[in-house]
Amino acid sequence: MKKRLLPVLLLILATGVSMAQTHTLKVTVPDTVQVCFAAGSFNGWGTPSSATKMTKISDSPKVFTLGITVAEGDVATSEYKYYSGPDWIYEQTQAATFKLSELDADGDTVDTFKAIYNPNWESDVTINVLVPATVYQLNITGNFNGWDPTANPMTKVDSTVNGKEFSLTIHSLDTTTLAFKFVAGPGWAYEQVAGDFIYMTVGSDVVCDAFKAIYDPTKVGDVTINITVPAGTVEVWVVGSYNNWDMGTSIQATKNLDGTFTAVIQDIQNLEYKCCCHNDWAYEEATAEGGTIANRTASFESGPEFNITVANWKLLFTSVKDLTSNNYRWYSQDGSIVVEGVNSGVTVFDLTGRIVERANLTGTFVSKSLKTGIYIVRIDNQAHKMFVQ
Repeated sequence: MKKRLLPVLLLILATGVSMAQTHTLKVTVPDTVQVCFAAGSFNGWGTPSSATKMTKISDSPKVFTLGITVAEGDVATSEYKYYSGPDWIYEQTQAATFKLSELDADGDTVDTFKAIYNPNWESDVTINVLVPATVYQLNITGNFNGWDPTANPMTKVDSTVNGKEFSLTIHSLDTTTLAFKFVAGPGWAYEQVAGDFIYMTVGSDVVCDAFKAIYDPTKVGDVTINITVPAGTVEVWVVGSYNNWDMGTSIQATKNLDGTFTAVIQDIQNLEYKCCCHNDWAYEEATAEGGTIANRTASFESGPEFNITVANWKLLFTSVKDLTSNNYRWYSQDGSIVVEGVNSGVTVFDLTGRIVERANLTGTFVSKSLKTGIYIVRIDNQAHKMFVQ
């Protein structure tokens, strides 16, 4: 019996891999709105920019659309807002976010915005900056490029006794709200110490005399991080300044035989980082009491190998999410498996294929107390893997 059940369970799990889905946001806005943007969990709540600029499909009424890609498992929790310009000041007036799970063919409606953007404020701007002579390379970042620290490298135009001068012409969708800063290397670990420069306040010629660190190509190499984790951790991801804190491109650590994890960040000088037990900020590392910790730091010169211990996770990842049309939520609590949103029933198997518990119900399922270990949970007709501790 066990030999027949296991292949079936493995097949069910293999078909339960979360797939990406394409959705089209659609919004009707006042006629005075000339451009429209969207931002939300689908883009990490990044600053409204050209990447999330919507397409106008109608003038009367004024309607805009935008295609976005979201993993199946994230549809139920995806939220977003609309903006009448490329900055947070143009946010919709209504405080409540829209939910992707509630999006229908008619789309959304926004009656008012905090401000209305004027396309005449769009312009090319040349920024000139004087930095210390020790700076090898310089990038400019700001709300004009979604605060990407590496997308816009500047050109060195002169060296003087006072330092080095760099220059670059950038395109701003809104010069009245243009904010920017400088990064003396390939990532946020090298950002300037001072706060943002505001174009309407400082103009195009500025001095930046201090950075958190200055990139030196002679001090670059691979940094290895060995991570000791709390019991029940099934995966570890490292995200940080090396990849612009983008969870979508974070590094997954390799699990070692002793239960620790190892991640290698290649070709890096300095970095700030954090660990997560899944590639989502909800699973960020925490203090023993569950509080937020400061960014960790590492450098090739002072390492290149580091041994760290994660005391706790804000939320422990224990299952492979595969939410489709049903808004399930499942988790381990006090040694039991809890499933919310059940439509017909739940069956719990151990790894040998033996049925541990079965229930036909609608609503919330709570299993009996279980031994620590991995279980297969079939919710209605979908199977998931879960760790119980």
